[in-house]
Amino acid sequence: MKYPEIPKWQLVALPLVMILVGVFYFGKYYVADELIKANHRIQDLQRDLQTAHELLDEERARATVAEREADVVRRANDLLRQSERQRQDEIAGLQTDLEFYRRLGGANGAQAPLAVRYLELQPTQSPRVFRVNISLTQNLRRPAAVAGSVQLAVDGILNGVARHLSNDQLVAEPGKPLGFQFEHFQQLEQLITLPEGFEASRLTIQLKSNSLKDPVVQSMEWDSLLNQNATAPATD
Repeated sequence: MKYPEIPKWQLVALPLVMILVGVFYFGKYYVADELIKANHRIQDLQRDLQTAHELLDEERARATVAEREADVVRRANDLLRQSERQRQDEIAGLQTDLEFYRRLGGANGAQAPLAVRYLELQPTQSPRVFRVNISLTQNLRRPAAVAGSVQLAVDGILNGVARHLSNDQLVAEPGKPLGFQFEHFQQLEQLITLPEGFEASRLTIQLKSNSLKDPVVQSMEWDSLLNQNATAPATD
Protein backbone atom coordinates (compact mmCIF):
# COMPACT_ATOMS: atom_id res chain seq x y z
CA MET A 1 0.00 0.00 0.00
CA LYS A 2 1.44 3.30 -0.99
CA TYR A 3 0.94 6.57 0.95
CA PRO A 4 0.56 9.78 -0.88
CA GLU A 5 3.70 11.74 -1.08
CA ILE A 6 3.82 14.96 1.05
CA PRO A 7 5.26 17.98 -0.64
CA LYS A 8 8.64 19.05 0.51
CA TRP A 9 7.44 22.53 1.50
CA GLN A 10 4.99 20.98 3.88
CA LEU A 11 7.76 18.93 5.41
CA VAL A 12 9.56 22.22 6.12
CA ALA A 13 6.51 24.30 6.99
CA LEU A 14 4.99 21.91 9.46
CA PRO A 15 7.93 21.86 11.90
CA LEU A 16 8.29 25.60 11.49
CA VAL A 17 4.65 26.13 12.40
CA MET A 18 5.02 23.87 15.40
CA ILE A 19 8.07 25.84 16.53
CA LEU A 20 6.24 29.14 16.12
CA VAL A 21 3.27 27.79 18.04
CA GLY A 22 5.62 26.61 20.80
CA VAL A 23 7.37 29.98 20.93
CA PHE A 24 3.99 31.72 21.05
CA TYR A 25 2.72 29.69 23.97
CA PHE A 26 6.10 29.95 25.70
CA GLY A 27 6.02 33.70 25.33
CA LYS A 28 2.38 33.87 26.31
CA TYR A 29 2.62 31.90 29.52
CA TYR A 30 6.23 32.13 30.65
CA VAL A 31 7.55 35.44 29.36
CA ALA A 32 4.29 37.21 30.13
CA ASP A 33 4.36 35.84 33.63
CA GLU A 34 7.95 37.05 34.05
CA LEU A 35 6.98 40.46 32.72
CA ILE A 36 4.16 40.66 35.23
CA LYS A 37 6.54 39.70 38.03
CA ALA A 38 9.08 42.24 36.81
CA ASN A 39 6.39 44.93 36.67
CA HIS A 40 5.33 44.12 40.23
CA ARG A 41 8.97 44.25 41.31
CA ILE A 42 9.37 47.64 39.64
CA GLN A 43 6.29 48.89 41.45
CA ASP A 44 7.64 47.59 44.76
CA LEU A 45 10.99 49.29 44.11
CA GLN A 46 9.22 52.53 43.20
CA ARG A 47 7.27 52.38 46.47
CA ASP A 48 10.48 51.68 48.39
CA LEU A 49 12.16 54.58 46.61
CA GLN A 50 9.24 56.86 47.43
CA THR A 51 9.39 55.76 51.07
CA ALA A 52 13.14 56.41 51.11
CA HIS A 53 12.57 59.89 49.69
CA GLU A 54 9.93 60.58 52.34
CA LEU A 55 12.27 59.35 55.09
CA LEU A 56 15.08 61.47 53.66
CA ASP A 57 12.81 64.53 53.64
CA GLU A 58 11.82 63.83 57.25
CA GLU A 59 15.48 63.46 58.27
CA ARG A 60 16.34 66.69 56.47
CA ALA A 61 13.48 68.42 58.27
CA ARG A 62 14.69 67.01 61.60
CA ALA A 63 18.25 68.11 60.80
CA THR A 64 17.02 71.61 59.95
CA VAL A 65 15.05 71.79 63.19
CA ALA A 66 18.03 70.43 65.15
CA GLU A 67 20.35 72.96 63.50
CA ARG A 68 17.95 75.77 64.34
CA GLU A 69 17.67 74.52 67.91
CA ALA A 70 21.47 74.34 68.15
CA ASP A 71 21.69 77.88 66.76
CA VAL A 72 19.12 79.05 69.31
CA VAL A 73 21.12 77.34 72.07
CA ARG A 74 24.34 78.98 70.85
CA ARG A 75 22.68 82.39 70.75
CA ALA A 76 21.23 81.83 74.20
CA ASN A 77 24.66 80.87 75.53
CA ASP A 78 26.19 83.96 73.92
CA LEU A 79 23.51 86.14 75.48
CA LEU A 80 24.07 84.49 78.86
CA ARG A 81 27.83 85.02 78.65
CA GLN A 82 27.32 88.62 77.55
CA SER A 83 24.83 89.17 80.36
CA GLU A 84 27.24 87.58 82.83
CA ARG A 85 30.05 89.87 81.69
CA GLN A 86 27.76 92.88 82.02
CA ARG A 87 26.74 91.79 85.50
CA GLN A 88 30.37 91.29 86.46
CA ASP A 89 31.24 94.74 85.10
CA GLU A 90 28.30 96.21 87.03
CA ILE A 91 29.41 94.43 90.21
CA ALA A 92 32.98 95.65 89.72
CA GLY A 93 31.72 99.19 89.16
CA LEU A 94 29.50 99.01 92.24
CA GLN A 95 32.39 97.65 94.30
CA THR A 96 34.57 100.51 93.10
CA ASP A 97 31.86 103.03 93.97
CA LEU A 98 31.32 101.35 97.34
CA GLU A 99 35.03 101.53 98.09
CA PHE A 100 35.00 105.18 97.03
CA TYR A 101 32.18 106.07 99.42
CA ARG A 102 33.75 103.96 102.15
CA ARG A 103 36.89 106.03 101.80
CA LEU A 104 34.86 109.20 101.89
CA GLY A 105 33.09 108.10 105.03
CA GLY A 106 36.02 106.36 106.65
CA ALA A 107 33.95 103.16 106.91
CA ASN A 108 36.81 100.93 105.79
CA GLY A 109 38.92 101.85 108.79
CA ALA A 110 41.17 104.18 106.81
CA GLN A 111 41.06 107.51 108.59
CA ALA A 112 43.42 109.30 106.18
CA PRO A 113 41.81 112.68 105.54
CA LEU A 114 43.20 112.94 101.98
CA ALA A 115 43.91 110.19 99.47
CA VAL A 116 44.55 109.56 95.77
CA ARG A 117 41.62 107.48 94.66
CA TYR A 118 42.58 107.20 90.97
CA LEU A 119 45.85 107.65 89.09
CA GLU A 120 46.33 107.05 85.39
CA LEU A 121 48.81 107.83 82.62
CA GLN A 122 47.67 108.49 79.08
CA PRO A 123 50.04 108.84 76.11
CA THR A 124 49.63 111.77 73.72
CA GLN A 125 50.65 112.38 70.12
CA SER A 126 54.16 113.13 71.34
CA PRO A 127 56.10 110.08 72.60
CA ARG A 128 57.65 112.24 75.32
CA VAL A 129 54.47 113.91 76.61
CA PHE A 130 51.99 112.15 78.92
CA ARG A 131 48.75 113.20 80.55
CA VAL A 132 48.40 112.36 84.26
CA ASN A 133 44.78 111.92 85.43
CA ILE A 134 44.26 112.24 89.16
CA SER A 135 41.19 111.82 91.39
CA LEU A 136 41.47 113.01 94.99
CA THR A 137 39.09 112.20 97.84
CA GLN A 138 38.65 113.46 101.39
CA ASN A 139 37.08 111.73 104.36
CA LEU A 140 33.46 112.87 104.75
CA ARG A 141 34.02 113.19 108.48
CA ARG A 142 36.17 116.22 107.82
CA PRO A 143 33.75 119.17 107.76
CA ALA A 144 36.02 121.68 106.01
CA ALA A 145 37.42 121.87 102.52
CA VAL A 146 41.03 120.89 101.95
CA ALA A 147 43.43 122.79 99.71
CA GLY A 148 47.00 122.26 98.67
CA SER A 149 49.31 121.39 95.81
CA VAL A 150 50.28 118.31 93.78
CA GLN A 151 53.94 117.49 93.19
CA LEU A 152 54.87 114.86 90.60
CA ALA A 153 58.18 113.00 90.22
CA VAL A 154 59.42 110.31 87.85
CA ASP A 155 62.25 107.83 88.35
CA GLY A 156 63.97 106.11 85.44
CA ILE A 157 67.09 105.64 83.35
CA LEU A 158 68.75 108.20 81.08
CA ASN A 159 71.87 107.18 79.10
CA GLY A 160 72.35 104.19 81.40
CA VAL A 161 72.26 106.32 84.56
CA ALA A 162 69.47 106.35 87.16
CA ARG A 163 67.67 109.71 87.23
CA HIS A 164 65.03 111.29 89.43
CA LEU A 165 62.99 114.01 87.73
CA SER A 166 61.27 116.53 89.99
CA ASN A 167 58.00 118.35 89.31
CA ASP A 168 59.80 121.42 87.95
CA GLN A 169 61.67 119.23 85.45
CA LEU A 170 58.45 117.62 84.22
CA VAL A 171 55.93 120.47 83.82
CA ALA A 172 55.91 123.30 81.30
CA GLU A 173 55.72 126.02 83.98
CA PRO A 174 58.28 125.32 86.73
CA GLY A 175 57.49 126.80 90.10
CA LYS A 176 53.69 126.53 89.57
CA PRO A 177 52.60 123.18 91.00
CA LEU A 178 49.12 121.84 90.29
CA GLY A 179 46.70 122.99 92.99
CA PHE A 180 43.59 121.39 94.49
CA GLN A 181 40.73 122.61 96.67
CA PHE A 182 37.59 120.58 97.42
CA GLU A 183 35.36 119.18 100.13
CA HIS A 184 34.65 115.61 99.01
CA PHE A 185 36.50 114.79 95.78
CA GLN A 186 38.17 116.47 92.81
CA GLN A 187 39.56 115.41 89.43
CA LEU A 188 42.77 116.92 88.10
CA GLU A 189 45.04 116.45 85.12
CA GLN A 190 48.60 117.50 84.37
CA LEU A 191 50.78 117.22 81.27
CA ILE A 192 54.35 116.11 81.88
CA THR A 193 57.26 115.95 79.43
CA LEU A 194 60.11 113.44 79.69
CA PRO A 195 63.65 114.12 78.39
CA GLU A 196 64.69 112.59 75.09
CA GLY A 197 65.81 108.97 75.61
CA PHE A 198 64.50 108.80 79.19
CA GLU A 199 63.10 105.40 80.20
CA ALA A 200 60.55 105.96 82.97
CA SER A 201 60.03 103.25 85.59
CA ARG A 202 58.05 104.85 88.42
CA LEU A 203 55.70 107.79 89.01
CA THR A 204 55.33 109.39 92.43
CA ILE A 205 52.62 111.85 93.47
CA GLN A 206 52.86 113.99 96.59
CA LEU A 207 49.98 115.95 98.09
CA LYS A 208 50.86 118.88 100.32
CA SER A 209 48.39 120.84 102.42
CA ASN A 210 48.60 123.16 105.41
CA SER A 211 45.78 121.17 107.01
CA LEU A 212 47.85 117.97 106.92
CA LYS A 213 50.57 117.10 109.36
CA ASP A 214 52.51 115.09 106.77
CA PRO A 215 52.32 115.05 102.96
CA VAL A 216 50.42 112.21 101.28
CA VAL A 217 52.83 110.25 99.07
CA GLN A 218 51.76 107.60 96.57
CA SER A 219 53.94 105.78 94.06
CA MET A 220 53.32 103.23 91.29
CA GLU A 221 55.14 101.49 88.47
CA TRP A 222 55.05 103.52 85.25
CA ASP A 223 53.91 100.71 82.94
CA SER A 224 51.05 99.69 85.25
CA LEU A 225 49.66 103.23 85.15
CA LEU A 226 49.40 103.47 81.37
CA ASN A 227 45.72 103.23 80.44
CA GLN A 228 44.97 101.53 83.75
CA ASN A 229 41.45 102.07 85.10
CA ALA A 230 42.15 101.09 88.66
CA THR A 231 42.80 102.75 91.97
CA ALA A 232 46.52 102.91 92.71
CA PRO A 233 47.52 101.30 96.02
CA ALA A 234 49.53 103.59 98.25
CA THR A 235 53.25 103.06 98.60
CA ASP A 236 55.05 105.24 101.11
